[in-house]
Amino acid sequence: MNYKTLPKGYRYAGTMDFMRNRAQMKAIVVLSLSLVMLPALGGLLAAPVEPGWRLMRDRWYLWFALAAALILYIPLHELTHGAVMYLLSGVKPTYGLKLPYAYAGSTVWFDRASHIATALAPVVVWGAVLQTAIALTPPEWFWPIWIVQISNLSGSAGDLYTAWHLARMEGDLLIQDTGVRMRIVKRIPTEDKDK
Repeated sequence: MNYKTLPKGYRYAGTMDFMRNRAQMKAIVVLSLSLVMLPALGGLLAAPVEPGWRLMRDRWYLWFALAAALILYIPLHELTHGAVMYLLSGVKPTYGLKLPYAYAGSTVWFDRASHIATALAPVVVWGAVLQTAIALTPPEWFWPIWIVQISNLSGSAGDLYTAWHLARMEGDLLIQDTGVRMRIVKRIPTEDKDK
């Protein structure tokens, strides 16, 4: 269940802050780089580069289209987070940019399942859209679309890290994600309340 204000019976359990916590920031950078290299290697195994290169070389304007797709993906990613936040809470999210991160945030306290769904929505939704585009287009379009897919994966490093971290935490959690900083609280067990 999601709450507009923090209910009683919860205590502080942690913070995820990708701007101030250097260990978390480093983990995101390493994961992001891995999510560039591994899909790039997978792409090399899946399809030759030459047909895509020839397509881009012969139609120089496609370089601008690819650049536009990579830039446009950023707000689409955040709007997807925001749409899920809104659907799960009825509260309008906020959007912003704190370099190097663009973000969608909310003052709502989301339960673990809702927050994980919000975190993973862009990589799942846009991943499916891009894979469908690859399946429906001629082979020479694989690499231009796959480059956007690599951006989708690597740009979701913070989301994947957050989902993994929250899935490992024990207890009944609520998470408030105001952008690049998440506050996590845990329900106080009944026996602790009685003390």
